[in-house]
Amino acid sequence: MRIITLLITVIVSLSLTQCVSYDFSRRIAQQGNLLPQSKVQRLRVGMSKNDAAILMGNTLLSPTFNNDRWDYAYSWRKGSGPLEIRNVVIYFANGTITRIEHRP
Repeated sequence: MRIITLLITVIVSLSLTQCVSYDFSRRIAQQGNLLPQSKVQRLRVGMSKNDAAILMGNTLLSPTFNNDRWDYAYSWRKGSGPLEIRNVVIYFANGTITRIEHRP
């Protein structure tokens, strides 16, 4: 009887330690368009809207009133660490890029 009690105690204690070892605070939460630096660096003034859309993808912040400005936003947080926010704003005139604002 003592051996069965000892085995049950060992099994329960090992199973409980496995539950505690998973750290829920280390989750990675990301939202928005992924904005790798390589893509942002390839943007050039004078590119067409089609070229910009192929390179960057569609914006998640759809331009409702002004189709001459595209906003790309990305936020990333690992666990309870600091929130990292990146923004890229592309301005168009006559179907070509006139200005690019990048806030890393």
